[in-house]
Amino acid sequence: MGTVPPFDSLPAWDIVVPVKAVYRFFKSVRLALVLTLVVIALSLLATLVPQSRPDAWYRSRYSPSVYAVVDFLGLENLFRSPLFLLPVLLFTINLGTCTIDRLIRRARHKVPRRYGPDLVHVGLLVLIAAGLVTAVMRQEKTWQLAAGEDASISPTYTVHLESLALQKYDDGRPRDWISTVSVTSGKRKVIDGFPIQVNHPLRLSGVTLYQSSWVTQGMIDVRQPDGAPGSATAGEGFTEGDSFWYFTDVKQERGQWRALFEQYHGKSLMATRLLGPGDTVGPFTVERVSVRDVTGLKAVSDPGLAPFLVAAVLILAGLCLTWFQKRGEQVE
Repeated sequence: MGTVPPFDSLPAWDIVVPVKAVYRFFKSVRLALVLTLVVIALSLLATLVPQSRPDAWYRSRYSPSVYAVVDFLGLENLFRSPLFLLPVLLFTINLGTCTIDRLIRRARHKVPRRYGPDLVHVGLLVLIAAGLVTAVMRQEKTWQLAAGEDASISPTYTVHLESLALQKYDDGRPRDWISTVSVTSGKRKVIDGFPIQVNHPLRLSGVTLYQSSWVTQGMIDVRQPDGAPGSATAGEGFTEGDSFWYFTDVKQERGQWRALFEQYHGKSLMATRLLGPGDTVGPFTVERVSVRDVTGLKAVSDPGLAPFLVAAVLILAGLCLTWFQKRGEQVE
């Protein structure tokens, strides 16, 4: 039986051919077209599956099999899932290979130097990198707060909601939501009495706080089987055997607030119940149903913003340089 020759004794061609094949594959325009279509298709899919909703929301609206697919593929957070990040990474390699190939061919043939397209390509690479940073590292969370409540929006900052106000037009339509907040860092107050409005966010170092919603929130106080107190807000739910109970809203009945619960078995709605004090739902006994005005404040931390701005500058500079170079050649 023959022996396997050492690596350094293999013909150079055996090593070069796979490298050339991989190089040709990643500089292919067809690959760029296919990956672009895949990214577009996945982005459209993200519009069909609402993103970043609570788990209870998906369980109550999808059948168990569909929910399992959504959960397994990460479709509820598609832009952070491997299903989306893998083709984006391949497209980045494809675009980078095309850029390198362009530079090599231009150096070999000594053609007139045009730096505009190079800047555009580099800008696109930075733009993709910014998108990946945003997809992986962007943090976004919404707090629903009543006046007097606090929220720790980052390891550095704690927000205290001092007051909230709803301004309306003469016909009763909402005109503006205003949440007046103070911000502390550790034990030091850094912001006092700042009014957050829909188009007037609060910008802090590393995080921006937006006014995102205003709702009348339903609440219930319950007693657990062991006698311990508990509470829930509309939009939450719990599983009991094969059923899922979803606290959807509160309604007034004979001048009293009652909690509306929907019971699902899989995707099928099995029952709807209006519950008041003394009624039971699953293992819980309702003790009180109430409502309160709450504001929705969304804290967003996006480290991809800075490279996005750099990418925009590079692409714009590349397009302008290309235009000036071509115009200069036409004049000559």
